[in-house]
Amino acid sequence: MSRRRIVVDENVPMAQEAFGTLGVVELVPGRSIPPSLLREADALVVRSITKVDAALLEGSRIRAVGTCTIGTDHLDKAWLETRQIAWSAAPGCNARSVGEHVIAALCHLHRIARLDLSKPITLGVVGLGNTGSALADIARSLGWTVLACDPPRAAREGAEGFLSLASLVEACDVLSFHVPLDRGGEHPTVRLAGLSDLMRLKPGAVLVNAARGPVLDPQELSVLRRRRPDLSMVLDVFDPEPAFPESSPEVADLLSPHVAGYSLEGKIEGTRRIRDWLGGLWGEAAWEGGEVPCLKMPWPEASDDPWEMLVRTVLAVHDPLRDDEAMRGLALFPEVQRGQGFDRLRKEYPVRRQWQGIHWKDVPSALPETALVKVQAAGFVLG
Repeated sequence: MSRRRIVVDENVPMAQEAFGTLGVVELVPGRSIPPSLLREADALVVRSITKVDAALLEGSRIRAVGTCTIGTDHLDKAWLETRQIAWSAAPGCNARSVGEHVIAALCHLHRIARLDLSKPITLGVVGLGNTGSALADIARSLGWTVLACDPPRAAREGAEGFLSLASLVEACDVLSFHVPLDRGGEHPTVRLAGLSDLMRLKPGAVLVNAARGPVLDPQELSVLRRRRPDLSMVLDVFDPEPAFPESSPEVADLLSPHVAGYSLEGKIEGTRRIRDWLGGLWGEAAWEGGEVPCLKMPWPEASDDPWEMLVRTVLAVHDPLRDDEAMRGLALFPEVQRGQGFDRLRKEYPVRRQWQGIHWKDVPSALPETALVKVQAAGFVLG
């Protein structure tokens, strides 16, 4: 076997199985990779918490950097390219997972009477890339109206089918952000929506940020909460991270530690894409592992109401209230411990499956067809 040395974030799933076919794998904590460890390494594989730049790689023999995530704002791509270090990400690998997390959050809000899913829902998606499109697909399958704001796409493809942010905010019942973190350029996304924008949300609307924390201003979110207590907020990302603002529990109805994309299928797909990219650079065959068997689950308590049945199946697979309770406990600690706890929740996150990987068994024969259709439309498999 080749003696190439590959340093991999210990939170990359199946790292030994995937990258071990290419060389010797060394697993390390992604938040604190010492530059000295990389001097004799050939490749580095990370997730979004590792800043990859000159400070980390100067003096190393690293010739390839892969991130098993959809975002690349943690990579200094310009510097990597000047040093002829190849790099790649895994765009779209966990898009479905993020969409399902958002729907699960909305199901929770339905359960606590902050949102009525049985009424017509208009979903506003800011950023119609891989992730935003995955959420939009689920929403349409459930019969919702989907509106979108995506200035870069509108500039490339024409304005038809896209709304301005101001128009989207006023039109939707749920406003969900799924943009990359761009600090410059023609379409920067830092502080993309301000207080004056969000104050125009409809009464009882839901605000979701599953993109990046700096897209919204945490102080303005606090003001928004005080001025608009009718709104519900779902936050999976924060500014800063990992020591998220201690005010977060007062701001949001649901908190989670940047894990919207943390399904088993999504994480393994990220591993696969970077493994095969790296293997391609080195002339190696594609990875044949990583198959995930379906998970058979007993049917939850039956309901004749289609929306209630959907809520029960979704929350049986992934109830974001568990994430929320863990985050609220962390908010009581000082900054350093809060950040450590945030990272620990991500590292020890329980296995979560995507809906297509769930097969429901013991489905009641007397259940109305309308209830079954709604569950199947979401992507679950019956029987």
